[in-house]
Amino acid sequence: MNLKKITLAVLLILLAVISFTRLAPWAGNPDNHTHSIEQTEDKISTVMTLSGGAAATSATLSLLPGDMCTPLAEQLAELAKYFLVVLSSLYLEKFMICITGYVAFSFLIPLACIILAASILFGKDSWMRTSGKIAIFAIIIFLIVPASVMLSDMVYQTQAERVNNAVEEYNDLEIEDETEGGFIGELTTLTNTTIEKITQFIGDLMEALAVILLQPA
Repeated sequence: MNLKKITLAVLLILLAVISFTRLAPWAGNPDNHTHSIEQTEDKISTVMTLSGGAAATSATLSLLPGDMCTPLAEQLAELAKYFLVVLSSLYLEKFMICITGYVAFSFLIPLACIILAASILFGKDSWMRTSGKIAIFAIIIFLIVPASVMLSDMVYQTQAERVNNAVEEYNDLEIEDETEGGFIGELTTLTNTTIEKITQFIGDLMEALAVILLQPA
């Protein structure tokens, strides 16, 4: 058998071993993806605040006598559901930041190297094409999540003010102050000011949700 082919095959097997033993642990280490993880965690914290705010305000409105605030409570409850879906996707994104790189370098790249080595030894051109496709796929899944997080963060920063407005509106509602004339006390009187506050909060929530949903991540 051709010595050159054997040498190339051995080098490819060695590359597969290096990918599995060195590159995979590096790619799967969260310490090597600190920025992406921090950006995702910041969004998770914001979405949790908005989701909790929508749910808490909806629950407060539903406890009031009469049906005047029922439509607002239902709309807030619906928005809370959407925010929970977004929250789930963000947790998945955080998980995928590390796992995709680990899968790429512990399984796909070694597999591509082994198939390419076999194609060189046995002269199978179709195996070589398969190896190339697997390697390209591995690189794509390794890069796509960090790149998506980066692009998502760029989009988010341009519209961050809208999201922050929703958080500030929720903080201004003071829904926990039940005994000192806070938000609960105002709601029982059903003043126009109270309705305006809730309506503004819902509008800001919808804008924040739109900003988050339109991100590429």
